[in-house]
Amino acid sequence: MADDVKRSRGALAAEERRKFDQYLEAFEALRDRQSQVDAIRDDLKAHAPKLDDKFQKPTETNRLEAQFDIAAAALITGLTNVVTLVSGGGGQHYISYPELGIPVDGHHYGHGGGIDGKNYEDCFVAVRQYHAKLIAKLANKLDSMKEGDGTMLDNTLIVYLSDSGDGHHPNLTEWPVILLGNLGGKLKTAGRYLQFPQYGAKGHRTMANFYLGLLQAAGKPRDKFGVADPGLKDIDQSGAIGELLT
Repeated sequence: MADDVKRSRGALAAEERRKFDQYLEAFEALRDRQSQVDAIRDDLKAHAPKLDDKFQKPTETNRLEAQFDIAAAALITGLTNVVTLVSGGGGQHYISYPELGIPVDGHHYGHGGGIDGKNYEDCFVAVRQYHAKLIAKLANKLDSMKEGDGTMLDNTLIVYLSDSGDGHHPNLTEWPVILLGNLGGKLKTAGRYLQFPQYGAKGHRTMANFYLGLLQAAGKPRDKFGVADPGLKDIDQSGAIGELLT
Protein backbone atom coordinates (compact mmCIF):
# COMPACT_ATOMS: atom_id res chain seq x y z
CA MET A 1 0.00 0.00 0.00
CA ALA A 2 2.82 2.40 0.83
CA ASP A 3 4.40 1.74 -2.57
CA ASP A 4 1.09 2.45 -4.32
CA VAL A 5 0.82 5.72 -2.42
CA LYS A 6 4.32 6.77 -3.43
CA ARG A 7 3.62 6.04 -7.11
CA SER A 8 0.48 8.21 -6.97
CA ARG A 9 2.34 11.08 -5.34
CA GLY A 10 3.93 12.35 -8.56
CA ALA A 11 0.56 13.18 -10.12
CA LEU A 12 -0.32 15.70 -7.41
CA ALA A 13 0.21 19.46 -7.28
CA ALA A 14 2.74 20.76 -4.76
CA GLU A 15 0.24 21.70 -2.02
CA GLU A 16 -1.71 18.45 -2.37
CA ARG A 17 1.56 16.52 -2.40
CA ARG A 18 2.52 18.11 0.95
CA LYS A 19 -0.76 16.95 2.50
CA PHE A 20 -0.31 13.55 0.90
CA ASP A 21 3.15 13.23 2.45
CA GLN A 22 1.68 13.86 5.89
CA TYR A 23 -0.83 11.05 5.39
CA LEU A 24 1.92 8.75 4.19
CA GLU A 25 4.12 9.63 7.16
CA ALA A 26 1.25 8.84 9.56
CA PHE A 27 0.62 5.50 7.85
CA GLU A 28 4.29 4.53 8.00
CA ALA A 29 4.47 5.54 11.68
CA LEU A 30 1.51 3.28 12.44
CA ARG A 31 3.14 0.42 10.53
CA ASP A 32 6.44 0.87 12.39
CA ARG A 33 4.61 1.04 15.70
CA GLN A 34 2.80 -2.21 14.97
CA SER A 35 6.10 -3.86 14.06
CA GLN A 36 7.52 -2.79 17.43
CA VAL A 37 4.49 -4.20 19.23
CA ASP A 38 4.83 -7.49 17.35
CA ALA A 39 8.48 -7.72 18.41
CA ILE A 40 7.57 -7.58 22.13
CA ARG A 41 4.38 -9.63 21.95
CA ASP A 42 5.66 -12.25 24.42
CA ASP A 43 6.63 -9.58 26.97
CA LEU A 44 3.22 -7.96 26.58
CA LYS A 45 1.50 -11.25 27.34
CA ALA A 46 3.75 -11.90 30.34
CA HIS A 47 3.16 -8.51 31.96
CA ALA A 48 -0.38 -7.71 30.85
CA PRO A 49 -2.68 -6.83 33.79
CA LYS A 50 -5.02 -9.58 34.88
CA LEU A 51 -8.62 -8.78 33.97
CA ASP A 52 -9.93 -9.03 37.51
CA ASP A 53 -12.58 -6.99 39.35
CA LYS A 54 -10.65 -3.77 38.75
CA PHE A 55 -11.50 -4.06 35.07
CA GLN A 56 -14.99 -5.49 35.53
CA LYS A 57 -16.61 -3.18 38.08
CA PRO A 58 -16.72 0.53 37.15
CA THR A 59 -15.98 2.06 40.56
CA GLU A 60 -13.66 5.06 40.79
CA THR A 61 -11.04 3.21 42.84
CA ASN A 62 -11.15 0.23 40.47
CA ARG A 63 -10.66 2.53 37.47
CA LEU A 64 -7.68 4.25 39.03
CA GLU A 65 -6.08 1.00 40.18
CA ALA A 66 -6.58 -0.48 36.70
CA GLN A 67 -4.93 2.57 35.16
CA PHE A 68 -1.93 2.11 37.47
CA ASP A 69 -1.68 -1.54 36.42
CA ILE A 70 -1.83 -0.61 32.74
CA ALA A 71 0.79 2.12 33.25
CA ALA A 72 3.15 -0.28 35.02
CA ALA A 73 2.78 -2.86 32.24
CA ALA A 74 3.39 -0.21 29.56
CA LEU A 75 6.59 0.94 31.26
CA ILE A 76 7.90 -2.55 31.99
CA THR A 77 7.33 -3.81 28.44
CA GLY A 78 8.78 -0.69 26.84
CA LEU A 79 5.59 0.50 25.14
CA THR A 80 6.43 3.93 26.54
CA ASN A 81 8.94 5.65 28.80
CA VAL A 82 6.46 8.20 30.16
CA VAL A 83 2.97 7.83 31.63
CA THR A 84 0.56 10.36 33.12
CA LEU A 85 -2.07 9.27 35.64
CA VAL A 86 -4.81 11.69 36.67
CA SER A 87 -7.27 11.27 39.54
CA GLY A 88 -10.43 13.24 38.86
CA GLY A 89 -8.89 15.95 36.74
CA GLY A 90 -10.21 17.64 33.66
CA GLY A 91 -13.50 19.33 32.89
CA GLN A 92 -16.19 19.04 35.54
CA HIS A 93 -15.53 15.40 36.46
CA TYR A 94 -15.05 15.42 40.22
CA ILE A 95 -14.82 11.82 41.39
CA SER A 96 -15.90 10.44 44.75
CA TYR A 97 -14.40 7.59 46.75
CA PRO A 98 -17.23 5.71 48.50
CA GLU A 99 -14.83 2.78 48.97
CA LEU A 100 -12.73 5.07 51.16
CA GLY A 101 -15.76 6.28 53.11
CA ILE A 102 -15.99 9.47 51.03
CA PRO A 103 -19.19 9.29 48.93
CA VAL A 104 -18.95 12.98 47.97
CA ASP A 105 -16.75 14.36 45.23
CA GLY A 106 -13.64 16.50 45.53
CA HIS A 107 -15.56 19.66 44.72
CA HIS A 108 -17.51 19.21 47.95
CA TYR A 109 -14.59 18.87 50.36
CA GLY A 110 -12.48 21.21 48.22
CA HIS A 111 -14.86 23.95 49.41
CA GLY A 112 -14.55 22.88 53.03
CA GLY A 113 -17.43 20.41 53.19
CA GLY A 114 -17.34 17.24 55.28
CA ILE A 115 -19.20 13.95 55.30
CA ASP A 116 -20.07 11.24 57.87
CA GLY A 117 -18.04 12.76 60.67
CA LYS A 118 -15.05 13.62 58.46
CA ASN A 119 -14.08 17.23 57.90
CA TYR A 120 -12.55 18.38 54.62
CA GLU A 121 -9.00 17.78 55.88
CA ASP A 122 -9.86 14.18 56.80
CA CYS A 123 -11.18 13.66 53.27
CA PHE A 124 -8.05 15.05 51.67
CA VAL A 125 -5.81 12.94 53.91
CA ALA A 126 -7.71 9.74 53.05
CA VAL A 127 -7.49 10.40 49.31
CA ARG A 128 -3.80 11.33 49.42
CA GLN A 129 -2.96 8.26 51.49
CA TYR A 130 -4.77 6.15 48.90
CA HIS A 131 -2.80 7.81 46.10
CA ALA A 132 0.44 7.20 48.01
CA LYS A 133 -0.35 3.48 48.33
CA LEU A 134 -0.92 3.21 44.58
CA ILE A 135 2.34 5.05 43.88
CA ALA A 136 4.20 2.78 46.31
CA LYS A 137 2.78 -0.29 44.55
CA LEU A 138 3.92 1.07 41.19
CA ALA A 139 7.38 1.81 42.59
CA ASN A 140 7.65 -1.72 43.99
CA LYS A 141 6.75 -3.20 40.60
CA LEU A 142 9.45 -1.14 38.90
CA ASP A 143 11.93 -2.04 41.64
CA SER A 144 11.30 -5.74 40.97
CA MET A 145 12.40 -5.40 37.33
CA LYS A 146 16.12 -5.66 36.65
CA GLU A 147 17.57 -3.00 34.37
CA GLY A 148 21.27 -2.51 33.77
CA ASP A 149 23.17 -2.74 37.05
CA GLY A 150 20.03 -1.99 39.08
CA THR A 151 16.29 -1.89 38.61
CA MET A 152 13.80 0.12 36.57
CA LEU A 153 13.04 2.21 39.64
CA ASP A 154 16.70 3.29 39.78
CA ASN A 155 16.25 4.87 36.34
CA THR A 156 12.79 6.32 36.93
CA LEU A 157 11.32 9.49 38.38
CA ILE A 158 7.79 9.54 39.80
CA VAL A 159 6.28 13.02 40.18
CA TYR A 160 3.24 13.45 42.44
CA LEU A 161 1.56 16.85 42.42
CA SER A 162 -1.78 18.59 42.63
CA ASP A 163 -3.62 19.72 39.52
CA SER A 164 -4.54 23.00 41.22
CA GLY A 165 -1.44 24.10 43.09
CA ASP A 166 -2.12 25.95 46.31
CA GLY A 167 -5.91 25.66 46.63
CA HIS A 168 -9.24 24.57 45.21
CA HIS A 169 -9.51 27.83 43.27
CA PRO A 170 -5.79 28.57 43.23
CA ASN A 171 -3.68 31.64 42.69
CA LEU A 172 -0.86 29.26 41.71
CA THR A 173 1.72 31.12 43.77
CA GLU A 174 2.62 27.85 45.50
CA TRP A 175 2.81 24.35 44.04
CA PRO A 176 3.99 21.46 46.21
CA VAL A 177 5.64 18.54 44.41
CA ILE A 178 6.81 15.14 45.66
CA LEU A 179 9.59 13.37 43.76
CA LEU A 180 10.37 9.66 44.06
CA GLY A 181 13.46 8.40 42.27
CA ASN A 182 16.37 10.21 40.65
CA LEU A 183 16.53 9.21 36.96
CA GLY A 184 19.63 7.10 37.32
CA GLY A 185 21.38 9.49 39.67
CA LYS A 186 20.77 12.64 37.63
CA LEU A 187 18.60 14.30 40.29
CA LYS A 188 19.21 14.94 43.98
CA THR A 189 15.94 13.86 45.58
CA ALA A 190 16.40 11.33 48.38
CA GLY A 191 15.73 12.61 51.89
CA ARG A 192 15.50 16.26 50.86
CA TYR A 193 12.95 19.01 51.43
CA LEU A 194 13.33 22.15 49.31
CA GLN A 195 11.33 25.32 49.81
CA PHE A 196 11.93 28.28 47.53
CA PRO A 197 11.18 31.95 48.28
CA GLN A 198 7.60 33.15 47.98
CA TYR A 199 6.11 34.43 44.76
CA GLY A 200 7.96 37.48 43.45
CA ALA A 201 10.74 37.33 46.06
CA LYS A 202 14.41 37.09 45.17
CA GLY A 203 15.27 33.48 44.32
CA HIS A 204 11.70 32.54 43.43
CA ARG A 205 11.42 29.74 40.86
CA THR A 206 8.51 28.60 38.75
CA MET A 207 7.04 25.25 37.65
CA ALA A 208 8.59 26.00 34.27
CA ASN A 209 12.02 25.93 35.93
CA PHE A 210 11.08 22.59 37.49
CA TYR A 211 10.13 21.10 34.12
CA LEU A 212 13.32 22.48 32.59
CA GLY A 213 15.23 20.56 35.27
CA LEU A 214 13.47 17.34 34.27
CA LEU A 215 14.28 17.99 30.61
CA GLN A 216 17.94 18.58 31.41
CA ALA A 217 18.10 15.41 33.51
CA ALA A 218 16.52 13.48 30.63
CA GLY A 219 19.17 14.79 28.22
CA LYS A 220 16.89 17.29 26.45
CA PRO A 221 18.01 20.67 27.87
CA ARG A 222 16.14 23.86 27.01
CA ASP A 223 16.35 27.45 28.24
CA LYS A 224 12.62 28.15 28.42
CA PHE A 225 9.40 26.23 28.96
CA GLY A 226 5.94 27.52 28.16
CA VAL A 227 4.85 31.15 28.51
CA ALA A 228 6.67 33.39 30.96
CA ASP A 229 4.70 34.77 33.92
CA PRO A 230 4.15 38.50 33.18
CA GLY A 231 3.95 39.18 36.93
CA LEU A 232 7.59 38.20 37.39
CA LYS A 233 9.25 40.82 35.25
CA ASP A 234 12.32 41.19 37.47
CA ILE A 235 12.90 37.46 37.99
CA ASP A 236 14.78 35.22 35.58
CA GLN A 237 12.37 32.47 34.54
CA SER A 238 14.79 30.63 32.27
CA GLY A 239 16.89 27.58 33.05
CA ALA A 240 16.57 24.60 35.36
CA ILE A 241 16.40 24.50 39.14
CA GLY A 242 20.03 23.78 39.87
CA GLU A 243 19.35 22.53 43.38
CA LEU A 244 17.65 19.46 41.88
CA LEU A 245 20.49 18.45 39.53
CA THR A 246 23.53 16.40 40.44
